[in-house]
Amino acid sequence: MRNDKQALNGAHGAARRRFIKQSSALLASGLAIGFQLPEAFAKDANVSGDPKPQAGEFEPNAWVRVLPDDTIKLVVHKHDSGTGTRTALAAVVAEELDVDPFRVEVITPENPFYGDYIHPLWKVFSTGGSTSVSLEYDRLRRAGATARAMLIEAAAKQWNVAPSACSTENGFVIDKASGKRANYGSLASVAAQLPAPKDVALKDPSQFKYIGKLQKKRGADLKARGAFPYSIDVSLPGMLVAVVTRAPVIDARVRSVDAKATLAVPGVRQVLQIPGRPDLLGGNQAGVAVLADDYWSAHQGQAALKVEWEDSPLETFDSGTLAARQAAWLDDPVAHVVPTIQTGDAKTAWPHGARVIEASYSMPYKAQNALEPINVTAWAKDGRIEYWGGLQVPSTVQEAAEVIGGIPAERVVLHELVSGGSFGSRESKYWLFEVTWLALKVGKPVKLMNSREDEMRALFYHSASYHRAKAAFDAHGNLTTLQLRAVMPASPEQWEPGYFDRPDRMDYSTTEAISKYEFAYDAPHVDIGWVRHETGVPTGWYRAVSYIPNVFAVESFMDEAAHAAQRDPIEFRLAYMKDPRHKAVLREAAERAGWGKTLPAGTALGVATNQAYSSYVAVVARVVRKGDAVVVETLTCVADCGLAVSPGGVEEQLYGGLMWGLGHATADRVDIRHGQVEQKNFDTYRVMRMSDMPEVDILIVQGDPAKPGGVGELSSPSVAPAVANAVFRLTGKRLRDTPFEMERAGVQKAANAPNAKVVGKQTS
Repeated sequence: MRNDKQALNGAHGAARRRFIKQSSALLASGLAIGFQLPEAFAKDANVSGDPKPQAGEFEPNAWVRVLPDDTIKLVVHKHDSGTGTRTALAAVVAEELDVDPFRVEVITPENPFYGDYIHPLWKVFSTGGSTSVSLEYDRLRRAGATARAMLIEAAAKQWNVAPSACSTENGFVIDKASGKRANYGSLASVAAQLPAPKDVALKDPSQFKYIGKLQKKRGADLKARGAFPYSIDVSLPGMLVAVVTRAPVIDARVRSVDAKATLAVPGVRQVLQIPGRPDLLGGNQAGVAVLADDYWSAHQGQAALKVEWEDSPLETFDSGTLAARQAAWLDDPVAHVVPTIQTGDAKTAWPHGARVIEASYSMPYKAQNALEPINVTAWAKDGRIEYWGGLQVPSTVQEAAEVIGGIPAERVVLHELVSGGSFGSRESKYWLFEVTWLALKVGKPVKLMNSREDEMRALFYHSASYHRAKAAFDAHGNLTTLQLRAVMPASPEQWEPGYFDRPDRMDYSTTEAISKYEFAYDAPHVDIGWVRHETGVPTGWYRAVSYIPNVFAVESFMDEAAHAAQRDPIEFRLAYMKDPRHKAVLREAAERAGWGKTLPAGTALGVATNQAYSSYVAVVARVVRKGDAVVVETLTCVADCGLAVSPGGVEEQLYGGLMWGLGHATADRVDIRHGQVEQKNFDTYRVMRMSDMPEVDILIVQGDPAKPGGVGELSSPSVAPAVANAVFRLTGKRLRDTPFEMERAGVQKAANAPNAKVVGKQTS
């Protein structure tokens, strides 16, 4: 297999050359450009929602199109899984183009592999990491401004006036002196002949009409009516639907298959064994696919299938003992600590502490469980392959086509669709390897679909974690030394080969929130590090990835440290917090939640905070005792994400994150016994329901009006520690392992029970 980066770079180059070649030939005649489907597929192009190019279309860059009929289209090249990405990015372009973003049609690119769509940090075609709006903000503004400047120049030429004599307003160019108006469509053909300006002036933020003001999201009406098209709705002529029974024990192989009863099910056409690809990073498990005319027939055939499996080295794996094994590994002299923050000299400082405390925290495996299960359609024909689906990382289809079928990147076509949720699941690869193998085998369009049960057992979960924290104080209760060890597997090893060969051996996706870039606190001596611990269980991306366990440990322990120092948890944090924007968010959340005010009996507040993606958040949980149970009554959330391009969308994302974080605190758990996943569906893997949600109070602080930060993964990590800290203030009981047993959390702990394990005392 070729090096992944070499393959992707070659694909980028091919895509750019193809795009530029088409641009030169077609823009000169005022025609639209774009990636053309093969003639055999053209009649079905409407399935993907991709536009058919039209004569006279003006396309000054990779994002803006204006047609002679005055239709305006904005190309959004980032995957939208319900996060409102299309709404925000369209607003950025439309603001500078000076047109109402809801008047225009938002489309996905016909060629998502065009070079301008590459992720500027990761150098692949990808959406993720809460980077879409923050990283694309400047260049998309320039894209809209460039189109506007060219339309103004076209009008100026027609009216024989200087471009400076013209202005724009909601899709019209206006001659300021005479009052003449021309809509953008009437200028498209002339504008298409003009060279794009190298430099364009951008609006002053004080003139914004849409950025920072949007309160609604595109497509909401269609979704409410059940009319919004998702990739699960794709239908092609002669298409077969495939479901895959995967190894019930991790890394098991197929011993034998009895498909007689399956093939007798009406509509079932084939049963095929899919080989496992453990040699591929993120590769699929061995499986048996049932292909049928429709999903129900495939599902019925799957139920009738009889598969015997070989033994697996992981059949003894038990996640219930994992935290103990992770703790033991931390104490093993062979374990290597990758330092993330080292200040002062913690090693020599410990004996001088007047008091030393220690605590440990653990989190289990968790499943993404997007509402729309994984599905994708592929059609391999004439040495090329075409995909329809919601993919966060389009580059992965090029990889799948090459490593499974030897199909070069330039012969791969992708129709990118909006998906019904992701939370990291659509960044995985196994399903693309599977559908590619099946499409090449059967020579027909194949739609691979997971049931919820298939989804729950497909692996690539959020990894389990273990943290140990230790702190020392001087005789006056000041924090002098802070140590943290995070024990987790490497996050991107399956996706980024060779990363562990870096000189620093750092996995930046596993050390989020505990690196020098994002750790919120300071002390004279700080010693923080990651210890890699692999279990053999395939893990993958997850919304907020390692922020979740790292913030849980840090914010829980900072609360324990405040208690040990006999300090208020808010004031204690502020005393050691470095960033003024972070401090402001924490103070605002505390005041908004009523911190320090007298509360009713049986009520308590807990706080947690984190920073990520150049944004800051603080969450205060208000809990009440109801018998032996503790109930989360209110979550107060204050977030500073810089410039909130679409405040309505930001609020939705913060709310969704709070719900997600409450699930981590009270429900999310995947158990693996004897190498098999125990959970099957939502009856055994509880997710948050509407009835579970407390009252939520959200405040968005516009902390930097010039630059948006990330928000999609911001609010969830602080919820679990905020709840745990509130429970302690109510009951004196520390909750250090998720999910919490809230129905027993109200049982009063002994009054003299220690807050954290005291591992040493010194007298000054």
